[in-house]
Amino acid sequence: NLKGAFSQFIESRKNHEEQLALSVLRRWEEIPKVGCKLVPEHVETRPLFNPEKPGIEQGKIEMWVDMFPMDMPAPTRPVEISPRRPKSYELRCIIWNTDDVVLEDDAFFTGEKMSDIYVKGWIKGQDDMQSTDIHYRSLTGEGNFNWRFVFPFDYLVAEEKIVISRKESLFSWDESETKIPARLNLQVWDADHFSADDFLGAFTMDLNRFPRGAKSSKLCTLNMLTDPHIPHMSLFKQKRVKGWWPFAVKSESGDEYELTGKVEAELHLMTSEEAEKHPAGLGRNEPDPLEKPNRPDSSFIWFLNPLKSIRYILWHNYKWVIIKVLVVMLLAALLVLFFYSMPGYTVKKMMGA
Repeated sequence: NLKGAFSQFIESRKNHEEQLALSVLRRWEEIPKVGCKLVPEHVETRPLFNPEKPGIEQGKIEMWVDMFPMDMPAPTRPVEISPRRPKSYELRCIIWNTDDVVLEDDAFFTGEKMSDIYVKGWIKGQDDMQSTDIHYRSLTGEGNFNWRFVFPFDYLVAEEKIVISRKESLFSWDESETKIPARLNLQVWDADHFSADDFLGAFTMDLNRFPRGAKSSKLCTLNMLTDPHIPHMSLFKQKRVKGWWPFAVKSESGDEYELTGKVEAELHLMTSEEAEKHPAGLGRNEPDPLEKPNRPDSSFIWFLNPLKSIRYILWHNYKWVIIKVLVVMLLAALLVLFFYSMPGYTVKKMMGA
């Protein structure tokens, strides 16, 4: 016991001396006469000068200096410690169709439920946000787009993060790096002409692990977001996938999700080198253009197409009312002509003309 207590005392004293020595080194510059500022962890910082501009510092260089005695064996090979470089990718997302999107607005003339549907998408945020064109007057929640989003980004494979480099302000010299999760954000909106657009639903897809798309709109349900047993996949392994995914919003209670629509999309992940060999345009533009969607004739802006409005809105909904009104007006016109012409015709008969 005495031996164990003595060894414990020596160990604690040794630890105390190490802590004391470390504390002295950290405050070495405060010691009078011999004190100076020490560089922590042997990282040396030295100014850089240009002979053509004497006396003007051109920057600094940081070095880790290790010194080895000549009588000791040679040190091991240097280890590469430079930061990992992100790999450049391009994500192409084609929005083909939507279905069962909630109908937010009432038609101006008829009061029918409808929505002017369009889809937004982004990866990095406001910097690369893109939108489809608008499918006007959807009466069933169906939308047809054939619209391509293109998102270039830099990706760290080891960390599974997207790297964004940007200047913090206009006066910053260097760019700062921000790392965010690799996620594709899709939202469905209802376009309004005279007020702010209405948000209808969203779907966020983690490119490293997201539910496999449904083969049809009927098979696309909210279970794809909540059921852990549904198969998941990684776009960095699969590279290309097509299917249906649900749009949803949180209920008023905030505990459950409500289904607000479905989207048929196709995702294609390429490296920057592959994207240069096989370029594709935004939307339906060249190169590799997409066909225009086959939208119904009733999809239009009513106040810019008055003739279509008469045909597809007034005539479609009030056809028999319009026919009845025209018949009544025709009969009224005939009666007016009859009573207007009757006195003159009677006088002619009486005068024997």
